Amino acid sequence: MNEQVGEGVRRAREAAGLTQGDVVRKLAQINVEMSVSTLSRSEAGAREFKEPELQAIREVFRTWHVGVPLTSEPDSPEHRTPSSKAQELLRRRAVAFSITGVLIGVLGLLGMIVVMMSRVAPTGHSDTQAIMAAGCDHFRVAAHDLWLRDQYGETVVQLPHNTDIVYSGKQNASGYWEITTADGKRGWVDSSFLKPHC
Repeated sequence: MNEQVGEGVRRAREAAGLTQGDVVRKLAQINVEMSVSTLSRSEAGAREFKEPELQAIREVFRTWHVGVPLTSEPDSPEHRTPSSKAQELLRRRAVAFSITGVLIGVLGLLGMIVVMMSRVAPTGHSDTQAIMAAGCDHFRVAAHDLWLRDQYGETVVQLPHNTDIVYSGKQNASGYWEITTADGKRGWVDSSFLKPHC
C-alpha cells in the first residue's frame, strides 16, 4: 500500500515538473517539515506518508495546477494516467522544448553560414594591389555570386562563384574594377570579392 501511495506522489510530482527538492521547499513554505531523503523513501514505499503530509503535498500540487489525486487505490484511473491539466502542462512543456530546439538549430545554422562566409573572405584592396604590382591580371569570383555592373552601377548579370575574369587595369573611385569575362562580357565588379588566379 505504501508503494502505491508513494508511486502516486512521484507521478504527480513529475507531472508537475517538480524535483523532490522543489516539493520539500514548497512544503516548508506552508510549515510542513520534510527532508528530501524522507520524501524519497516515502515515494519508494520504504516509509509511509502521514496524512498531514499527504494533505500538504496535495496543496502543493494544487498550487501548481496539477490535478492528480493521491489515492491509495491501486486500480484508480488517476494512478494510471495524469489528469487533463497535467497532460496540458506536459504538452506545453513539449512545445516549449520543441521551439527551443528549433531556435538552437537555426542559430547553429547561422553560425555555420558565418564560418563558411569567413572562409571565402573578400580579398582586401591592399592585397589585391600587391598582386597587381606583381603583374597578375587574372582573377576568379570568390563570392557565391557577384554582380557585373555597367559604368553607371546598374546590374547587368550575375557572375557565379569561380568565374574567370581578366582585369583591364581600370578602377573607379568606389574600388570597382573594369573586367572582361571569358565569354566576352565587359563591366565593373567589386574587386574585394575577387581572388587571384595567375
